[in-house]
Amino acid sequence: MNQDIPEHFFIYKDIIADFEFFLEALERPHPSHLRVNVLKCAPEELAGRLNAYGAKLSPLPLPHCFEFSGLEKPGATLEYFLGYYHMQGLSSAIPPFVLELRPGHRVLDMCASPGSKTTQMAALMENKGLIIANELNRKRLGILKFHLERLGVINAVVTNYQAQNFPERTPDGGRLSFDRVLLDAPCSGEGRFRLQMRPDEWDKMQPYSEELSLKMRGYQFQMLTKAYKLLRPGGVLVYSTCTYSPWENEAVVDDFLKTHPEAVLEEIKLPFSLNLAEGVTEWRGYSFSEVIKRCI
Repeated sequence: MNQDIPEHFFIYKDIIADFEFFLEALERPHPSHLRVNVLKCAPEELAGRLNAYGAKLSPLPLPHCFEFSGLEKPGATLEYFLGYYHMQGLSSAIPPFVLELRPGHRVLDMCASPGSKTTQMAALMENKGLIIANELNRKRLGILKFHLERLGVINAVVTNYQAQNFPERTPDGGRLSFDRVLLDAPCSGEGRFRLQMRPDEWDKMQPYSEELSLKMRGYQFQMLTKAYKLLRPGGVLVYSTCTYSPWENEAVVDDFLKTHPEAVLEEIKLPFSLNLAEGVTEWRGYSFSEVIKRCI
């Protein structure tokens, strides 16, 4: 075991408490998760419908999220096209809960496609208020719009700006501000390796580049700075990625806090129980503020 895992994952040995468990998880098939779209369907109704196909749903700690088995083509059922559910990984579903959304909020999703978190936020807001779903990549706008329509989201507007250049003023000159901002930032995507590749394909993986992580760190800092400018006083901003590298996670947050001393990094409180690790304060000879431990 472990002999075929890409070498660069071993740089994280000193910051992952149970590193052997981490390696074993990389080699296990990724579990299949879905989120029930409560805008259209109750969990009990969906379970009954999918059971008719021979599928089994097991509840996860997050509300309306389930692990499923026995569904060979989950994206080809009538219920999928009716928008009764959306395939969404457990970790992807965490950030919207951190935002503590309420109906009527004004929300900016800065990097929205494919729309998993956008549509989840709409459900948490009961389709009330406003979500600006921004996406730079025009090729990804289509899938974002498809999921918004499929899942019955009516409180979202799609925009096409570079995140760090998102306008701060309305056309009539008023200041744009939001109650909640989600920045699920573009990143080196290490966390998606398990989703996109089987262990027998790992030799095809692009070698890890610390240079890429450091380059992304700069872009992510710019986006986070813009996100903060668009946040109303007392609002909540969540920064997330799908990568392991502290350069793109703790380092970005640390850089931001050093340049915005008035900002407060809050302790994350979730309405469910998960086994989470705190942020690291040392990486590759660099030290971050102790408050970075509040990251997860």
